[in-house]
Amino acid sequence: MRYILTLLCCCFFSALLAQTPDITPYSQNKALIDSSVVATDSAVFPASYPEISEVYQIPAYNLYQQHWDVKHLRSKELKIPFSDGRIMMILVQASNNPFDVPCVYEDVSQAFGLLPNGAFHPGVDLKVAPQTLVKSCFDGVVRMGRYYGEYGWTVVIRHYNGLETVYAHLDKLCVKPGQVVNVGDVIGQAGRSGNVKDCTLHFETRFMNAYFDPAMMIDFENETLIKNTLVLTEDDFHIVPIEETSPAPTHNGMKPGKTTRVDNPSAPVSPATSGDGEFHVVQKGENLYRISVKYKTTVDRLLQLNNLPNADHIVEGQRLRVR
Repeated sequence: MRYILTLLCCCFFSALLAQTPDITPYSQNKALIDSSVVATDSAVFPASYPEISEVYQIPAYNLYQQHWDVKHLRSKELKIPFSDGRIMMILVQASNNPFDVPCVYEDVSQAFGLLPNGAFHPGVDLKVAPQTLVKSCFDGVVRMGRYYGEYGWTVVIRHYNGLETVYAHLDKLCVKPGQVVNVGDVIGQAGRSGNVKDCTLHFETRFMNAYFDPAMMIDFENETLIKNTLVLTEDDFHIVPIEETSPAPTHNGMKPGKTTRVDNPSAPVSPATSGDGEFHVVQKGENLYRISVKYKTTVDRLLQLNNLPNADHIVEGQRLRVR
């Protein structure tokens, strides 16, 4: 009987661990400031894809304020150019090849969104078999290809409409920054690198350094684009402020354009003592992190606005200033 109970307990805790998100929005912030995540290039085997040599060949270069970071997923906050509260993208142009799913997968093991434990999962996890080949979803240029903290071996591709796709937890990379890839070109091999136990492809979709639900664009059940025109509003984006400074990114040997700067929205600000502002009443089970996600701010900013000594100093029913 004791053996059976022990076995049931092990199964229960294993199930809980399996539901733990492999990465959260703050994973990229940790990798941004932690130089210890840098790994050797022993798993990189660049394919013979053509390479760009001038900055004008970078997709959407001016749209991104001439920001082309080959070392980080996201090191600058950019303003999304909404028009009438929305942004519209054509996913496949007449001159481009069609869309392709990033790999052959069994199912979606983790969806995009807020999890029961309060963490936010910034993409979708696809359950894949070992050594599954990972492909570029559209035509584009590789912006980043390296080991990146909890993401493991990661590839970021910027496409010609400004969309960026992220492919993480790879075991091998077949591309490097600056290489031109077409839809369906192999960019790596799925695996278990980073903070993940099972063979998984973590896939994200981003625009102007802010991410949104890939399921708004891709029908993962039928492995097709939902529509060729993608319309997004401000509410569709999940934006986590960059909390630390980092050295300015390089242009990977190409002629430099405009100097880039890493924003630091956590710079000290004076606590607000007057004015209308915007307030939130703490609900049961909420914490400062969840509130900061809801209002697209940071925990540090909430502490400063409300003169709180630490993040644990809130109670149900408390009125907090959020702006």
